Amino acid sequence: MNRDDKKSYGVYFVALLFVVFLLFFSSIHSVLPRNALTLPLIDMLNMETWFPQGWGFYSKDPTEPAIHIFDYETKEPSTSWPHNSKQNLYGLKRDGRAQGIEAGLVKSKVPDDKWVTCEEAPFTCAAENGGIEAMEVHNESPFPTICGDHLIVMQEPVPWAWSKYKDTAVMPSQIARVNVSCSAS
Repeated sequence: MNRDDKKSYGVYFVALLFVVFLLFFSSIHSVLPRNALTLPLIDMLNMETWFPQGWGFYSKDPTEPAIHIFDYETKEPSTSWPHNSKQNLYGLKRDGRAQGIEAGLVKSKVPDDKWVTCEEAPFTCAAENGGIEAMEVHNESPFPTICGDHLIVMQEPVPWAWSKYKDTAVMPSQIARVNVSCSAS
C-alpha cells in the first residue's frame, strides 16, 4: 500500500466519521426543545422520520419504584429476575422477560385503595395488625407463572449515595396482597 492509498483511506475515514457524528448530533438536537440555536439542515433532514423512537427508548426514571412479587407463604420471589441471572442462563432463558409483563398485568388489577404504604420491610408491614386481606385477581396470561397467594411490592430503589448499605437499607414501599387465579393452558 503506497502513501497515496493511505491518504485516501484516511480522508474516507474522516469523512465517514463526520457523517456519523452529524447524524448522531442531529438525532439528539431534533428531540431537544426549541431554542435559540436552530439549524436549517436538521429541519431539512426531518430526523423524526429517520429516528421515530428518539432517545426516550433508552431512558427510564431511575428513581421510579420497582415491582417485586413474593410468594406470601415462603417469602421467596415469585419471579426469576433479573433476566441476566444464573437461573436464567445469563439471558438465554426468556422466562423472566415474560414474567415482567405478567407481573404488570396482575399489578394493574389492584385498585388504588388496596395499596398499603409501608415505611418498614414489606413482610413486617404485611404482618402488622393481623396481616392484610388478599384480594382475588385473575391472571389472564396464556402461560401463567404467577398463581396463588402473593405479595406485590412497589418499592423505590436505594439511592446511589446509600449503595454500600443496600442490603440493610429499607426503602418506603407500597404493598398489596393478591390471591391470583390462573387459567389452565
